[in-house]
Amino acid sequence: MYMYEDYLMLLSPPEYVKHEITRYKKASAKLIGNYKSMDSPAHISVHHLERQKPFMADTNHLKLEKSINEMPPVLLHVDGFKYFTHLHSKMTIYAHIRITPSVDEWFTLLKKKLSIKKTIIPHITVVRDIPENDFNLLWPNFRHKKLVEPFWVNELKILKRETFTPSPQWMAFKTFEFKSNKGLLNAEAIISKQAIADITLQNQINLF
Repeated sequence: MYMYEDYLMLLSPPEYVKHEITRYKKASAKLIGNYKSMDSPAHISVHHLERQKPFMADTNHLKLEKSINEMPPVLLHVDGFKYFTHLHSKMTIYAHIRITPSVDEWFTLLKKKLSIKKTIIPHITVVRDIPENDFNLLWPNFRHKKLVEPFWVNELKILKRETFTPSPQWMAFKTFEFKSNKGLLNAEAIISKQAIADITLQNQINLF
């Protein structure tokens, strides 16, 4: 019998974005107590593959790496907060990723490279799958926050865990870089302009 594994493909923001999201997670926990995703590092989930045979990943990862290397890095912006509504009156609050034509085109290409059929709504989860009462307590503190953070994504990370192990833990598996320079001829100018124009809230003391 094969040992099956789950794989999670994600985009990881830089440390300063992770730090800012962690601050919002901690502020939320002070109001509603412990919740799912409370200790999860900030990331953008791209694809979740469950119950895969490990040798399939080993066979295909070199082909996948080459395909990902052909893509350019992408400039993303956290732009405020939104929420998802789930079944059974559960809610998820997330940091919204601004969608522009170029960002939409980049994610469309990524879906093609990874053979993803479903729609990707890029976001960074802050508070996941909480009861409606907790959401009603938290959301007024999020809805008017004008958090704006630009960041470059330069690689795709893949985590794995054993499917049937009790309390399985995600472990780092592969990291593939976006290496293409296509569309990035003015990257330094973009970064410089963004650094001047951007309004960050990293020095904000009282979140709620």
